[in-house]
Amino acid sequence: MPRADLGERKTHLKTFRLPESLVLSLGKEAADEGTTVNANVNSIIREHFEWHKKAQEFGFASIHKTLLKSMLEGLDDETLTRIGREVMAPLWKEMAEYWSQDSSPDGTLNHLMARSKFNPHHQTRITREENTYTVILRHDFGPRWSILTKSALQELVRQSFHAEPRITVGESVVTARFKVNPRNLPT
Repeated sequence: MPRADLGERKTHLKTFRLPESLVLSLGKEAADEGTTVNANVNSIIREHFEWHKKAQEFGFASIHKTLLKSMLEGLDDETLTRIGREVMAPLWKEMAEYWSQDSSPDGTLNHLMARSKFNPHHQTRITREENTYTVILRHDFGPRWSILTKSALQELVRQSFHAEPRITVGESVVTARFKVNPRNLPT
């Protein structure tokens, strides 16, 4: 019988047959994370539908972090900057449209932040105080990825918010601060 959980969503009791080895793995992982097997299974299924399935349909390819870093090392700063500007920034907007049907300036930033819950290699935090934004993108792909990310973020802010960001770059973090004139934003 359906019941409401704490998130006020209806739930349904279903029975699934799972191999014993999988049940043991789910139980161990839940215990290690301090949660329940039910919560763990719900999280896995949600991640499948909200991220993995859509990522595959969208065209994501999984490559090992070491391989990606090695590929980045072979590119000069100018090429990385161009790829960030011409490929990554438009891709962020396209992803926001695909996942949430919202490629507005705020929608694109919100998608970057929402994506963080499924990708341990990328963490995005966005704060907004009145018309001033701070976007912090953390990653673990090294300084070459920071060059790429800086360029993409700079282009996104220029094109979408019609603002010039102040950007600082570290080995594994890119931070952008910018002030938006609400009259310059698309309606």
